[in-house]
Amino acid sequence: MILNMYKPPKISSFNFIYRLKRVLNVKKISHAGTLDPLAEGVMVVLTDSDCKIQDSFMKKDKEYEATILLGAGSESFDLEKPLLFEEIAPELDEVRLKEVLDSLNGHISLPVPIFSAKVISGKRLYKFARAGKEINDLPMMNSVIYEIKILEVTSYNYFDQKFPLIKPLISCSSGTYIRTLANEIGLRLGTQGVLFHLKRTKVGEFSVNDSKTENSFLL
Repeated sequence: MILNMYKPPKISSFNFIYRLKRVLNVKKISHAGTLDPLAEGVMVVLTDSDCKIQDSFMKKDKEYEATILLGAGSESFDLEKPLLFEEIAPELDEVRLKEVLDSLNGHISLPVPIFSAKVISGKRLYKFARAGKEINDLPMMNSVIYEIKILEVTSYNYFDQKFPLIKPLISCSSGTYIRTLANEIGLRLGTQGVLFHLKRTKVGEFSVNDSKTENSFLL
């Protein structure tokens, strides 16, 4: 089977498909593209003989609805690690924001976040990070950004200050780390940026509008 599943937040991709394996009662199961534990949205799940074609789905383009908090950062570029706020909330210039987002279209190369599942020397990067080991030369993320458009601009109140929250819709190639992109957007705006929330809305032709939850198979 090839399934368009909706991974909920607060569960790892591995634990989600392990749980789904028992629900579906299949022998083999795999997925085409990890979502961080805090993220939610479309996950293409393959079972049994269809696991053999996993690679073809891994390479499909993706679409994400991200929420990025400006004026704050974290070691993991998301909410997995504590947020560190700047003393003064930055002012958001929406004209400058559009210029920055436009500048990110096309081929980009950015460092992979250290809190990621990328493998170096046979070990996943987040294991180095959690052990407190420093990585001097992080591997680069090479990908393509097709379009970034702003869906909404709001704010997050912190100690009586309003820190900008932007919600872009990002169309990109496989291999794009949205956490890294959030950090880069902040840097190019002269501040910090951290991924506040993430929902994957498309994997190739698979849309969030057609995703199924695991409860769909319990009925």
